[in-house]
Amino acid sequence: MFAARYVPGKKELSLVDIPKPTPGPLDVILKIRAAGICHSDLHVLHGEVPYKETFTMGHEACGEVVEKGSEVTENYSAGDLYAVHGPNPCGHCNYCRTGHDNLCNDPSRTFIGLGQDGAYAEYLKVPARNIVKVPKGISPEIAAVATDAVLTPYHAIKTKGGVGLGSKVLAIGLGGLGMNGVQIALALGAEVTAVDLKDANLEMAKSFGVQNVLNSKQISSLQPLSFDVVVDFVGLESTFKDAQNFVKPGGTILLIGLGSAQVPLTTATAITFETKVQASFWGTHVEMQELYELIEQGKIKPQVQTAPMKEVNHWLHELEAGRIKSRMALLP
Repeated sequence: MFAARYVPGKKELSLVDIPKPTPGPLDVILKIRAAGICHSDLHVLHGEVPYKETFTMGHEACGEVVEKGSEVTENYSAGDLYAVHGPNPCGHCNYCRTGHDNLCNDPSRTFIGLGQDGAYAEYLKVPARNIVKVPKGISPEIAAVATDAVLTPYHAIKTKGGVGLGSKVLAIGLGGLGMNGVQIALALGAEVTAVDLKDANLEMAKSFGVQNVLNSKQISSLQPLSFDVVVDFVGLESTFKDAQNFVKPGGTILLIGLGSAQVPLTTATAITFETKVQASFWGTHVEMQELYELIEQGKIKPQVQTAPMKEVNHWLHELEAGRIKSRMALLP
C-alpha cells in the first residue's frame, strides 16, 4: 500500500509502498478516507521534535473499519466512518481511568502518526478502543481534522478554561485552531473578541458570529485587564505578552500555540493579579464525542481544503509558507 514515511534526518516524507497492516487481537484496520496535515508534522521534519524511528506520519485520521482483531467484540457496519483519537491512550492507567486519557502515562504509549504509524497511508492499524464513530452527514475530511484542529481548542476552552455563558474571551490568532476555537467559545455562550494579522481571517470570524474583530496591529486599542480568558493560539513572545496585558485579575491565559519554545512570564504581575496560565494538550475520547455533536448541530463549521494524499510534501511546504487558509485534509 502507499504510505508517506518519516525517515530521521530527511526534510520531506518518503513516498513508498509498504505491506498492509494486520490487526492484533484488540486492533482494527481502518481504510483511510481522509488524513489532516498539521504544523506538528513540520516540527518533526525540522528536527524540533526528534524521533529515531521511521514511521508513517499523519495523526488526524478518519476511515472505515475493514478488519478487526480476534478479541474485538464491536460490530462495524460497512460505510460507517470512525475517527482516531490521536493520543492513543492505554485505557488502563490512572489518567485513563479518571477521564484524563489525553495525559496517559503508559511508558509504551506513542501517538498515532507521531512515533508510530499514522494515517498518511491507505490503511491504518489502531486499537479499537481509540476510535470514535462519526455521525452521519459529517464528511471524512471534516471528521479527520476535527480530531486535532477542533479537539485541541475544545479541550482548552471548555475544559481547561471553563468558558461558559457570558465569559469574555480574547482569541489571539485565527489559523486552523483559532478559527475553530472562536466557534467553540461562541457555542458555549461566550462574548468573543478575535485578533489576527490577516483581514480575510477576521472577515471569516465575523461570518461565524464573532462581533468584535481587530487587526493584531491595533490590539493596543483594547481595554487592558478586561478579559476573563485569553487564548493564545500563536505562542510567540509577543502574543503571550499581549495575553498578559489583556487578561483580567484572576483570569486565565490558555497557551495552545507552539510558535516559540519559550514565552516570558512577568512574574510580579502574574502573582499580584493571580493570573492563571494554563497549558493544554489535545483532548479526551469523551470530548471527541461531544465535539462531533456540535459539528452535527452546525455550531462548529471547520473549514477544510482537500488534496490527493500523494501530494503530501507539496502541501506541507504550502502549510509552512502560510498558504493554507485554515486546515488541509489529504484523500487517498
